[in-house]
Amino acid sequence: MPSRKTFRLGALLALLAGAGLLAPFLVNEARETWIEHAMAKGGYVIYLRHADRLSGPREPFSAATPLAGFSDCTRQRNLSAAGRGQAVRIGRAFLSLSVPVGAVYALPLCRTRETAELAFGHATLDAGLYDPAVVGRLLAQRPAEGTNTVVVDTEDQVRRIAGVTLAPGEAAIFKPDGKGGFLYRGMLDRDDLIR
Repeated sequence: MPSRKTFRLGALLALLAGAGLLAPFLVNEARETWIEHAMAKGGYVIYLRHADRLSGPREPFSAATPLAGFSDCTRQRNLSAAGRGQAVRIGRAFLSLSVPVGAVYALPLCRTRETAELAFGHATLDAGLYDPAVVGRLLAQRPAEGTNTVVVDTEDQVRRIAGVTLAPGEAAIFKPDGKGGFLYRGMLDRDDLIR
């Protein structure tokens, strides 16, 4: 007897085939699998958007805000209970994919910091991650040998720098080009990281 997951996958593939979308779906899945295997060897910078958060007004912080200015989480849009669970599952996904993580940088917002800490156990906090130039330099910097660098941030910077739109808990993957730049290699969506 096929499992529910197998049945759902079969139904999804049938729907996609009927709508003429099967080929793009399979190409995307193949690209994600390639990225997962490539990251296992290290050498990538992974831009991770924080997990699900609560709603509320946008925070008035900037790259000039001192780290102490981010400490009051009561005035921020924090991770929801579901978002905290997602962050833990993101960390487990990296482990199950055998993706070695070296340096982890996080915007000091409570939601980005907490996502990094729950997923990876640590993070270097940097308000400079509000500045696209700072983020661009991180994306161009080669990680330590055999590891990947993770940048946990909001969606804003990656959209400005690379035109990539990320939902909470999704990641854009970049390869430093060795010439001070970087190449966008694709993304991992919530299905890949929040298992």
